[in-house]
Amino acid sequence: MFRLFYIILIIISYAAISQAQTRSTLVPQPVEGSPFMTDDLNDHFGRAYRWFLEGFSDSAVVNLRQVIVNAGYKMNPKNYYIVVAHFTDSFVPIGMLHEDSDFYDNRMYGLHEKSLYYVFISRTENAPSFLSVLATAKDSPFDRNLPEFLNLFTPLLGGGAAVKLESVDNRTWVDVRNFHVPEAFRKNSDIAFMVKKKLSDEKVLASMVYDNTALERWSFGIAGAVTSTRDLDFVIGEDGTIIVRPKPEADLSAFGVINYHFFPVDTKAKTLETSFHALFGLRLDTILEPIIGIGGGISTGQIDIHLFAGYSFEFANTLKNGYAVGQVLKAGEDPFKLKVRGKPRFGIEFKFP
Repeated sequence: MFRLFYIILIIISYAAISQAQTRSTLVPQPVEGSPFMTDDLNDHFGRAYRWFLEGFSDSAVVNLRQVIVNAGYKMNPKNYYIVVAHFTDSFVPIGMLHEDSDFYDNRMYGLHEKSLYYVFISRTENAPSFLSVLATAKDSPFDRNLPEFLNLFTPLLGGGAAVKLESVDNRTWVDVRNFHVPEAFRKNSDIAFMVKKKLSDEKVLASMVYDNTALERWSFGIAGAVTSTRDLDFVIGEDGTIIVRPKPEADLSAFGVINYHFFPVDTKAKTLETSFHALFGLRLDTILEPIIGIGGGISTGQIDIHLFAGYSFEFANTLKNGYAVGQVLKAGEDPFKLKVRGKPRFGIEFKFP
């Protein structure tokens, strides 16, 4: 029965990841009033250039934000703004503004229909640029890792030099465009930006690929568990006698588990963070022993440790009526019947893979 269930899971998982990737070129539309212009009397654009040049990107981004604000455009911190600062043709930083994210962070956490923007800042009048954006849909981390996770249960079957910034005056233009993101690319996709001054140019001013992977409720884990129950197994000895074999004390066992997080988390992070979640899975052994439980995490500063507690259900032998320990069996005689016994389990879980 379990073997059939396992085979069905494998078929479903491979069918899910075998679908052809969907690709599309995203065409942005200028927002109302774009391009915006500011006289930039305090030279925030020039300051941003110098801070980028010196390697202080945080200070540079503060000045770029001020340029956008002074130009009269109000950003929504929950949206994703891909910002390109065209200082010179050979010095064009590209990065992202989103809440408190680092400017050079290339990670997005799921998009809405109109939450992706392009901002091109330049001292060339009207901030002209050619933009090409390719979106490639991909599987979620859960779907991509499912075949590898199922394999755990095989035993059950068996930059250039700095350039001086030149400008005639301090007038700075801010071109802002908004994307309509198709549903296929909102949760899990790679979004590649390529920026030129104009289409016919061979030189690319800036390019970047952004990893858009939405927060998820499902993840995998490897759980090391012990039990407070001391069980006995009934087995047939080499001489055909019914004997009792004590289980190892605490019965330390490894389980492959699937987690359901009550609040969505970043499953691509190195740890499970500190989310509260339910878990269920199977023992990594030649015996069938499902487990269910509840887990939660605590942070030590270096690593997040997840503790859990639950129950495992072992299919064990018990004696049929008329049989006793020490009894010698005849050839082919089966003295056992199956029973399900629950064991309290507690231990530590580690994220997989």
